[in-house]
Amino acid sequence: MKRFSKIVSIALVALLAIALVGCSTTSTVESVPEIVLPAAAPATPAPSPAPAPAPVPASADEPVAEEVVEVVAPAVAEEPADEYPFGVTPIVKNTQGDDVFDLFIIHTNDVHARVTAGEDDGAGYAKLATIIKTARSITNNVLVLDAGDVTHGTNFANLFNGATIGDLLIMSGYDAVAPGNHDFNYGIDNLLALSDAAEEVSDLKVLSANITDEDGYLLFQPYQLYDFNGFKVCVIGLTTPDTKTKSHPKNTEGVEFDNPVIYQNAQAAIDLAHEIADYVVVLGHIGTVADGESGLTSTIICENIDGIDLFVDGHSHSVLSGDNYVNGTLIVSAGEYMQNIGVVDILVKDGEVASEDAFLIASSDVLDPANSALAKQYGIVDVPDDPEVEAYIESVNEAIEARFGEVVATIPTDLDGERDHVRTRKTNLSAIVCDAITAETGADFTIVNGGGIRASLSAGDVTLGEVNAVLPFTNIVTVCEITGDEVYQALEHGYSMLPETNGAFSQTDLQVVYSESKPAGERIDEVLLDGEPIDRNAVYTVATNDFMAAGGDGYTMFGRVLQEGRVLNEVFADYLAELYPPAN
Repeated sequence: MKRFSKIVSIALVALLAIALVGCSTTSTVESVPEIVLPAAAPATPAPSPAPAPAPVPASADEPVAEEVVEVVAPAVAEEPADEYPFGVTPIVKNTQGDDVFDLFIIHTNDVHARVTAGEDDGAGYAKLATIIKTARSITNNVLVLDAGDVTHGTNFANLFNGATIGDLLIMSGYDAVAPGNHDFNYGIDNLLALSDAAEEVSDLKVLSANITDEDGYLLFQPYQLYDFNGFKVCVIGLTTPDTKTKSHPKNTEGVEFDNPVIYQNAQAAIDLAHEIADYVVVLGHIGTVADGESGLTSTIICENIDGIDLFVDGHSHSVLSGDNYVNGTLIVSAGEYMQNIGVVDILVKDGEVASEDAFLIASSDVLDPANSALAKQYGIVDVPDDPEVEAYIESVNEAIEARFGEVVATIPTDLDGERDHVRTRKTNLSAIVCDAITAETGADFTIVNGGGIRASLSAGDVTLGEVNAVLPFTNIVTVCEITGDEVYQALEHGYSMLPETNGAFSQTDLQVVYSESKPAGERIDEVLLDGEPIDRNAVYTVATNDFMAAGGDGYTMFGRVLQEGRVLNEVFADYLAELYPPAN
């Protein structure tokens, strides 16, 4: 059996060389736009599935309806003896019987609904679909995975409770996704409905082995087997236990994340996976940074569990590739917003792994190959948009623009909502957000989480849609009681991770004197309200959002709720319009 040369096989999936060296390709291929190459031979297309109709957004006073599904937990005791655990049936990807072949695992994470090319410097789904479909037109040995936080983050997703992203994952050719904490932002019932809908029309699997109901029954399929020429790959899904505080607590009522599969029985679970598979992948929205109460990271998991071959990670937005091995496990992660597309090239010889090669395709190589040295090396001059995916994105955006294109303000300068900035310090944007909340409520001061701010605003006209992108979580402005001592506790909690980024970082209109060189829990020297030190024994009113008032991001310091008001993005839009009225 002939195989790709190493350099050509890597370049293939990277779309930086679509030139084969003596490879026997499969006959079943997808219909894809042609990538522009010198003397490239077009693949024989087969009919591709019809695109799902674009959803129509609800009117402003008509919320998107959520489908409530009945959760039926798997009953292991009733499985026939000849089935795999939990009744899982392997998905056969390639039956050519090759003894030597390259298996390509393409992976993304923390895309947060950045769907269009160039959005936050991401490659976009239309070009990613071209990459995936081109690769599969040449070889069936391709597996496409996403490590979560995919269905929330922009109007494209939020207005449709994530259903539009589910459509894009199916159209683009994803095989499996692990739910991230933000994928719960529309509630557990909605996420289960999206999972069921995907399974009805495609082979896309939503996998998580540690999400259960209160009785311990799994809510999602825990793993999936994939068969490549008899070489079986087991993909196990995991979701951060910190979802309980990283999404609004109401979104996970009745849901548990501490299934023994990642605790007491973790090693046994991996050992069992190796009994039914040749290669074990953990697809985990866990992260490399312990930014929640669980303290769990992908590194800790791999240090304490033997036998995980590959850990495809998400949550911390880390950029990991190459030789990042922990206890024999290769941990990979592609950053955020599809700014990179991850690839792991696994050389299989006679049913065993001969080598692994992990690398990242930078979005710049995909968006602008004409100016990419790597692309030029292989003669790539264009990576076109997949027409099916691009048409779908355009139809959804047209509906969004019709609803949210209204200009609400004209600002004189850029307002900074950069992720790394709002999670480590006050910015001009976070200051206005806090001022808006305090002015709206009449509270003594405001404390909100920096992670709730998700985008910047550029100088000039600002639309309602752009305001919603800054504050996408539809949180309710809430006023609570708090003592001066609890203010110190809250700020110590918010400042505890510095200088590391942390979504729980406290954005406030209080004046805070602190030292990040001191130990966590002892960093706040003084807190001032209108230039005067707050009294640790006094009772104040604090404005926040309902997420934090309910204990979100670990803020358990707020006392009795005194009032609930409007949605935060509406409050901010009105305040911004008052500060900077629209020019026209």
